[in-house]
Amino acid sequence: MTLINDTCVLGECAPNIQENATENSFALLKIISLLNSSLPVHSLISMLVRSLPEAMLSLQVYGITVKMDGKIYGYPENGQYPSISVDVAVHGKIRGYISALYNKERQNSEQWTQAHEILNILSGSLSNLIEKKELERISLESTRRYSALFHNCPVGLFTDKKGNIVHCNHKLTQILDMPENKIIGLQVTDIIDNEIIWKMFSSHKLSPEPVKTEYEVDLKKRPVKLRSIYLPELTPEGELKGGLGIIEDITKIEEAEHVQQQQKKLLVNTFNAINDLILVLDRDLRIVSSNWKGLEDISEEERQKHPYRNKILTPNSDSCESIHILEAFATGIPKEAFWTDPADGSIKEMKAYPIFDEDGEAIMIVEHLRDITEIKRSEENLMKANQELANAYESLKSLDRLKNEFLSNLQHEINTPLTSIKGFSELVHDEDLGPLNTEQKKAMNRVVEKTKQLQTVLDSLLFVSSATHGAIKYNFENLSIANMLHISLNIVNEKLKHKGLELEEGIPSELPEIIGDIDYLPRVFVHILDNAIKFTNSGGKITVSVAEEKEFVHLIINDTGIGIAEANLEKVFQMFFQLDGSSTRNYGGNGLGLFMCKIIIEEHKGKIWINSKEGQGTTVHILLPHT
Repeated sequence: MTLINDTCVLGECAPNIQENATENSFALLKIISLLNSSLPVHSLISMLVRSLPEAMLSLQVYGITVKMDGKIYGYPENGQYPSISVDVAVHGKIRGYISALYNKERQNSEQWTQAHEILNILSGSLSNLIEKKELERISLESTRRYSALFHNCPVGLFTDKKGNIVHCNHKLTQILDMPENKIIGLQVTDIIDNEIIWKMFSSHKLSPEPVKTEYEVDLKKRPVKLRSIYLPELTPEGELKGGLGIIEDITKIEEAEHVQQQQKKLLVNTFNAINDLILVLDRDLRIVSSNWKGLEDISEEERQKHPYRNKILTPNSDSCESIHILEAFATGIPKEAFWTDPADGSIKEMKAYPIFDEDGEAIMIVEHLRDITEIKRSEENLMKANQELANAYESLKSLDRLKNEFLSNLQHEINTPLTSIKGFSELVHDEDLGPLNTEQKKAMNRVVEKTKQLQTVLDSLLFVSSATHGAIKYNFENLSIANMLHISLNIVNEKLKHKGLELEEGIPSELPEIIGDIDYLPRVFVHILDNAIKFTNSGGKITVSVAEEKEFVHLIINDTGIGIAEANLEKVFQMFFQLDGSSTRNYGGNGLGLFMCKIIIEEHKGKIWINSKEGQGTTVHILLPHT
């Protein structure tokens, strides 16, 4: 901002107003000319504030202040100087003001009036400038907006009266994959493949109606489907003035419609392929659509009238048969019901699934009706069969109890005479009741031996019966496996000698104790040794060895007997399985021994298994946890 020096204004160097009038007018015209330039408004206002004091020098102006849209330019007002202000109005609305500040001692009415006139002129020029700038901005913005709209709208081309393309937009260049300069000058028939348009320009027979067409062209190395509309523009006299063409690439639309049609066809085929009856119902319970399975006798005319569900399905029944549908509409939750046809007794399962609009309100129901007569009958038969099985199971339980009672009584009934037989036979055998001759001695040996076998069979049967019902009570304690093996070997020692078998022992004296039952574990060892003796021919060998393996004690009993066929290895622990099941009964036995051994070992948290080859002997392995 240019400020007037007080000494110059108040002293002798102050020029005469009349002498400087021409110079001031010239400066003012320069300012007005400046306001007509293309500079931004804020730059022009700043230049105005700096230049105006010089133009108004003869009027003794001290400074200029301009306030526009809330922003102040120039010398700030502080109340020290008198001022003249003129409002600046743009489009009838005051946007600010121009204010001239004066020296208090040098002012008169003439100067005041002149300054006011100058400010009015500048205010008008500034208003015009701002209006012009705003109109230019609006016009430029509209031009850009309409240009963008045109270049992206479907209106792709304009033609002259001869059908030559005189203008096209960017959208068309993208669709045709051609630059604008290659499209301008082409005939519209080169772009739009339509016979009516070709006749229009070749025969000059005008059609005031839009010409619509769809066609395929090879663009971008692939076929493209285009949709076009040509709108001819006619003069008032009916002559062709030009026209515009709307070009649209509908390839993806066509593909989407094709996919939609395929999906619709698939859904319809699926809908019709369902063997059960499907109904689509509106809120009035009218059939909107259906696959009509089981209702083929309903005519196409009746179907198109969308008949009421109950009228078609249950014409002679109460409307309450559709209560599940009404509940599905009311709650929005799938519902089901069952209906028995009074005519034939068939049973239908009816399930209602709601369909919702975008507001979440149920607007239709899809009902699935299925004949479940056979299923219900099968369920009833199954329930009867289950009841019969339950009754049979109870009968079996009763028989099982009777069996246990019978075995218990049998043990008592047989043990009592068997004890007497065993005791007296041993007394006779040992000649405690008198001497025996050779034949008598042989006979008593047989009696004692068979009595022991009978006791073994009886004990086996009672054990199996009790074990299968969990009735065996074990008394677990710390035991020496070496001691139990030596006791077991002593029990079978006579048999070993009698059959002439070699015994090899590998039983270390220092082995960790195991936790077991003193009554049942020796039975296992004795039975396995008995089997080894029984199935090994004279002159054979039996080996007994024990070793410690981590948290287990590993017992191995090996023989050189007849062995076991590979096919029978998985069966040897089954109840009543015998290697020799023929009528010759070469080796005897009841098929319960190994079954009992497996139960006892597993109750001791151990494991038992057999390795064998037919004709090469058998090895029995037993793992028992040690303390």
